[in-house]
Amino acid sequence: MNSTPAIRTEALTKIYRPGLFEKPTTAVSNLDIEIPEGEVFGFIGLNGAGKTTTIKLLLDHARPTNGRALLFGEDARNPRTRARVGYLPDLPHFHQFLSAGELLDYAGKLFGLSYNVRRERSEKLLKSVGLEGHERERLRNFSRGMLQRLGLAQALINEPALVILDEPLGGLDPIGRADLREIISGLKSEGRTVFFSSHILDDAQRIADRIGIIHQGRMIACGKMDELLTKRQDWEVELEAVDGFDILKICREMEWQANLKENLFTVSVPDEEALRQVYTFASEGKIRLLSVEQRRLSLEEAFLKEVDQWRA
Repeated sequence: MNSTPAIRTEALTKIYRPGLFEKPTTAVSNLDIEIPEGEVFGFIGLNGAGKTTTIKLLLDHARPTNGRALLFGEDARNPRTRARVGYLPDLPHFHQFLSAGELLDYAGKLFGLSYNVRRERSEKLLKSVGLEGHERERLRNFSRGMLQRLGLAQALINEPALVILDEPLGGLDPIGRADLREIISGLKSEGRTVFFSSHILDDAQRIADRIGIIHQGRMIACGKMDELLTKRQDWEVELEAVDGFDILKICREMEWQANLKENLFTVSVPDEEALRQVYTFASEGKIRLLSVEQRRLSLEEAFLKEVDQWRA
């Protein structure tokens, strides 16, 4: 595998200076990212955290105040390098008088694709994003979700090695989001790199290999899911009561949450001391332990934890 990362930023910084007497705004500050080829990287943060500005810097839609961005080891300002990139902006806007097929044909022409290649790829992409049969329909008749799907298709018309998606899940219904997750998985299986921003953390948790959390322009956490979703201090225990032992009474006294289904109890045990008490009940023959699982943070919980620590 190529050791050159698909994306690398070095102390990337963007400061907006709106006017002589107005305070400068730091949108991105000393951002260091390294994303190897073939990885799906999720970039999450609050509104205004710097996600879209970072993407603009990667695509040379904005110039950095300091630092630099590299794509495949070359300066991101190099047009030849950016030709290997597919891009879906947040809330894509297209000419409403065009049809879906005409938009994809135009996008293909920008990359110098031949007529036959444009036609073949357009048909394939419209099918893959769930817009088969809408090739001649005018975009003025498209819903926001349909425009989002079409935007993804145009981002893939050049068969890019790197796909950059800014809030790709916005405007999609649950079926559309599931379809997009499948498409991104397919891109990964083809060896392509995907960099996406999102505020829909459940979907990000499902599809990303690594997650970066940006807050107030700074990367405050970055790592694989197992690294970010650290284990919590509580456990979920599945057990059976033996000889009429009243486990529900114990749970009420200890303020443990318990659910009963088909003679099996699922008990939420809050800490290690409580877990030791459960093991004591098992050693005394009062209960039969079936499973003990330490719970993990969800991505939303990990995100809020990191942001709260930064705020503190």
